[in-house]
This record gives sequence, structure tokens and C-alpha cells, in this order.
Amino acid sequence: MNPPPQTLTPDAPEVAAPIDADAFFTDLLHARPVMYGPDASIMDGNALAPRTALEDEALASGVDPVDATISQNRLEIILESAKEMLEQTGAAPGAKWGDLTTGLYSAAGDLALASSSGVVVFSACASAPLKHIVKQWADEPTVGVRPGDVYYHNDARYGGVHNADQTLWIPIFVDGVIIGWAGATIHEGENGATEPGGLSASPLSVYDEGLKISPIKIAENYTFRRDVVNLLQNNVRDPLMQLIDMRAKLSACMRIEQQVLELVREKGRDLVVAVLRGALENTEAEVRRRFSELPDGIYRATHFVDTTLLEDRLLKFGLEVEKRHDRIICRSVGTAPMIPDRAINTAPTFARALFMNSLQMFFWADLPRNAGYVAALDFEFEEDSISTAGNEVPNGLGMIGACAWQTAMHQCMSKMAYNRPGDIEIIAPWYGMTQSLYYGGLNQWGAPVANLMIDINSMGGGAHADRDGEHACAPFFASMADYGEIEDRETELPVLTLGRRLTVDNHGPGRHRGGSSVECMYMVWGVPEFFYGCMGTGSKFPTTPGLFGGYGSGANPLTVFKGSSSEAVVAALRDNAADVPYTAHELHRDGGLPGTVESKRCTQSADLNKPGDMWILQVGGGGGYGDVLERDPQDVMRDLRETRISHWRARELYKVVYDEETLLVDEDATTAARTAERDARRARSLPYDEFVAQWRRDEPPVGIDYLGGWSW
Repeated sequence: MNPPPQTLTPDAPEVAAPIDADAFFTDLLHARPVMYGPDASIMDGNALAPRTALEDEALASGVDPVDATISQNRLEIILESAKEMLEQTGAAPGAKWGDLTTGLYSAAGDLALASSSGVVVFSACASAPLKHIVKQWADEPTVGVRPGDVYYHNDARYGGVHNADQTLWIPIFVDGVIIGWAGATIHEGENGATEPGGLSASPLSVYDEGLKISPIKIAENYTFRRDVVNLLQNNVRDPLMQLIDMRAKLSACMRIEQQVLELVREKGRDLVVAVLRGALENTEAEVRRRFSELPDGIYRATHFVDTTLLEDRLLKFGLEVEKRHDRIICRSVGTAPMIPDRAINTAPTFARALFMNSLQMFFWADLPRNAGYVAALDFEFEEDSISTAGNEVPNGLGMIGACAWQTAMHQCMSKMAYNRPGDIEIIAPWYGMTQSLYYGGLNQWGAPVANLMIDINSMGGGAHADRDGEHACAPFFASMADYGEIEDRETELPVLTLGRRLTVDNHGPGRHRGGSSVECMYMVWGVPEFFYGCMGTGSKFPTTPGLFGGYGSGANPLTVFKGSSSEAVVAALRDNAADVPYTAHELHRDGGLPGTVESKRCTQSADLNKPGDMWILQVGGGGGYGDVLERDPQDVMRDLRETRISHWRARELYKVVYDEETLLVDEDATTAARTAERDARRARSLPYDEFVAQWRRDEPPVGIDYLGGWSW
């Protein structure tokens, strides 16, 4: 007999604990922020974090100064080695050619030591996002900071230069205590913005600027979370590059951590902690001491940017530097207002970094690159100016405006240092703009590519007080950076480089002339279509002045050639090679290719081009130093032989009389011509007050669209 069927009854459900609705909504609305946005206390300040108990203990432990100096040098070599490793393993053009940095940060987040080459400005603006991690995530129960954790960031509203840069950090622990952080930054470029390449001119809001990574933990136990990496890759146009460079940065940071821990085992934890804190405090103290030796006073400089990115406007950047003993106050004066729907705005952390750039690159490059440098300066920015843009406005191309600050600071420091002859070498301003093409599309191998041409790194150097400036030397923000090989570029990109050369009259003239930069001619080649865009300013109003009588370099417009048809351009290249132009000047003057040619504003949104279309970029040269009439006539002839200047400049500006075929100088005639020019100058001269009265206007000239204060 079968047993009676069991009566099935469901298990009684577990009764959840009653919810305290009032507590829930109180916590939701008041106890926590809706999100952890950029922290004003971090972004608005540039002081070093207060000493920690660990740092106090380390500094009081009696670290031998010689041991500390040797160890600091060893840490700097570790960072330089890691930077070289990153340069060799990274995939982005910025990684390959020097637009990157490695660093060691204090436990509180201040950048204490950085690689001796690479991007300088990171030392003044890369601390902010790490300080955000330390402040918001270290004690957050769902995040925390533990050995093997990996953090990431690119959103410039939390610190850094712009969203095209991505930084990775790992904490360094000793006996369960964090003693510092290892970090690596690469200008990745492509970040999924409205235009390919990561440096779009067209964003009208922060939501058009692509990937925005607030400081975030992306890995534990040194292992990336694949889903998080996939999320980042899903938001950019070159997912392979994103993956390669994240791995490269993690490897570099792990290498730094390994070698720092080796030093700890050899010398002890206190020594490393004392070295990092000492580097910060000693740098700040030394910057103040050096300023104290310079003459007190107020120094001013004014610069203009000639575009908002999408239209022509003159944007004013006024700087006033007040120096009293060891205190330096940098003020923005009459600067253009914030533009809510243009990406030319700048976050204050980056603006401060550009003020500091000239000090580190051109005046006191012997000091460690760290946050102590900028901590020695005070800043007074005008509210709602283009340099204090809020969190709700785009800033992806903020460096175009901020570059004006570094040139203005360079001029003020040059005037200050000139009055104290000594160990500071005075040079004219370097080319002060970030002029470059960006691109995107499928390359000739069918792979997606989008990034920045690296010709930005070919800037001309400023003239020295005792010699000419260097040609195509390096960008003003990154010593030792390279501008790459043509063959490498043509292998990776669907471009044919028709020309790449130093251009005539590109630099600023003077007793010593500035260095020239390059002109690059890129034709679309091997694919049906490809995007080019361009960023920069100075197509109408020059960006780089001269110094002490020297002239600035000229304007640098973009030249765009549109072929009448791809087939016609190919036929012209094949059948009439002798007539193919090799400079923008030749193309404008002589033609030689079937199509139309046009000079444009150098900031252009990405445009689709077909094979045969060509964009010609001119990077600018450095400023000149001293009176042109004091330049040695034989140096003028050398410039002519090397095609650095035109005959017009030799005759009309330098006032040299010579035979144009043999380039032999008529010394007596040259002396007479220069004497006549000096007499003409005296005849044109006015007493200072009369000159000012004649020169000053009550308002901007009619027809000039102008943004900024008009008071001087």
C-alpha cells in the first residue's frame, strides 16, 4: 500500500527587519552627498598637506643628510627608469614621444618626486585627484585602500591637465602602513569625445568631452577588473590602445613600488618617508629663498588668444606678479570671462601649473619637480574668469588659453631676474602654444585609430642672452620630448607626408634670433576617408613675444587643401613630381596640385577628408632677444644660407646690405643703413607720456570682438 501523499506546504518566508523609513531618507538626502564631486578644498588650494605623524616621526629619527641625498637621487633614477619603461611599452603617440610622467607621492597625496624628463606641469596639478582618493575613499567601507589596490583618473575637474591624460596610482605599504604612492600619467589622447582624437574643439558642455573618470579603484591584488576595463574601452575609439597603456602604467608603478621597497629594506622606512617629505618642504623653502634674492616690485605682462575655438575673438590674459621678500602673489588682471559653451576654459589647478611651468623649465630646473614648487606661490584669480571655470563648463582644450599664463610668467620672471645678474640664464619666451593636428578613422590595416599628431613637440626655443635659440627643440612643457619619425607615422596612419621642414621666417628676430619650428604636410592616403582636426591659436594674433627689444614669432595659420578628385591628385603626383609643392607657401603661390587651398583658423573641428586632401600645420618658433640692429651681419648671412630667413627680413629688418648671389656683406653700407635706421627711430620717438597718450584707447577698436577687461 502506498503511503498517503504528503501535504506540501511552502516554507514560511523570512520576515525582513522593519525599515526605518525616516532614517533611510535622512541618510539618502543628508548624511551622504549625492556623489563625491570635485572637492573645492582640494582644487582651490596649492599648499602642501600638513605633516602626518609618520612624517614627523621619520624626520625626527635622525636621518643622515648624506644618506638622504643619495637615496633621493636613487629614487629619482628609479622614476626615470620607470618613465623609460613606460615610453617603450606604451601605445599612445604621447607615450612613445615623451608626453608622460612617473612620480612618487607622499601618503597624503602630494607629488614629492617625478621623473627628470616628461611633462613638467603634472608636478603642480597631479596631486589633486590623489588627494581626493585619500580624502574620500581611504575610509569609505565600500572602497578603502589596501596593498595591491589600483586607482585611476582622467577627469580634469578633479585635477590634472585635461581629460586626454590618464593617471594610474598604487599605494606603497610597509608593515601595514602606507608610506607613499607610485603614479604614472600618459597623454592618451583619444577619450571618446564628440570628435576623434581626444582634443575636440566643438564640445559645448562637459557631456560632450567623452570619458570622465572620477578617481576610482579599478583593480585589487594588482589585477584589473576586466568588466571595469571593458567599460573604459567601450567609451573610446581605440580600445586596444586603452588596454595596452593601462597595463603599461600598472607595470611601471609596480616596478617603482618594488624598487622603493628594496630601498626600505636596505635603509629603513623612516629614511624613505623623510626623503619624500623633505623633498617637498626643501623645494618650497628653496623656491622662496631664491625669490627673496630678486628685486621686490610689481611685474606685469598681457597676452591675447585669438579664438574661442569656434570663432575669432581676442581673449585677454593679464598677469600681475607682486614680489615682496620671499612672497610671490600671481594675480589675473582683466582676464577674459568664463565661456560656458566652449572647451577653452581652464580649471584653477591647471592654471596654477602653467604659472609654475616657466619657473621649473627655464629658471630653476635644478630643483626637484614636485608640489613644493607651486606651494611657494600665492594666487589671486578673478572669479568666473576663464582660469577659474566651474565644474559645469567644458575644459578639454583649456591649455590653449592657459599657455598664455606660462608665457606671461616667463616675461615677468625675465624682468625680475635681469635686475639681479647672476646664475639665472635669461632667454626669450619659448613658442607658447600647443599647435597640432588630431585625427580619427580606420587606418590602412582596417584598425580603428584616433589620437594626436605629435608635431606639437617640435616647438622652437627662445633666443638666449648670448646665443641663438634652438630649432625644433622640445615643447615648453616637456623637456627631452621627441616629435617622432615620419616612417613610424606613415606605417600606423593612412597619411602621406609630402613635406616636413623648418620654415622660412618662422622664429622671432633679434640680436640673437629664436629657434624655428617645423611645417608638416599630411595627405590622406590609402583609405576612402579619414578625419583631421586641429587645435591651437595664433593664426591671426601671434602668441610668442620677444624680449628686451627682440621681436616675437609670427602668426601660424592652418592651410587646408581639398583635391578636385583623388584620381587627379594621384595623377599629378605621378606625372608632375617636379611641380609638387613642398611648403604651404609654395602651394599658395604656385599651386602644383589640382584642387583648392585655403588658410584657416588653426583650431578646426574634425572634418572628413578623402585621399589627396591635405592639411598643413605650422608650429611656431621662439622669440628673439635684443635689438635686430645689433645682430652680426655674418649671422644674418648664415640664416640666409640655411634658409631660415627671407631676403626681405635680411634687408628690411636687419638692415644688412649684401650681394644676393654671393651673400657677401658690404660692411660700410650696412653700417650706414643701420645708422640711418637708428636716426629714423629717434625721429619717430616720443616722450613716454606722449607715447602713452597717443597709444592708449578708451575702448577696444571698433570691429574687434574682444573679451576681458580693458583697464591696463
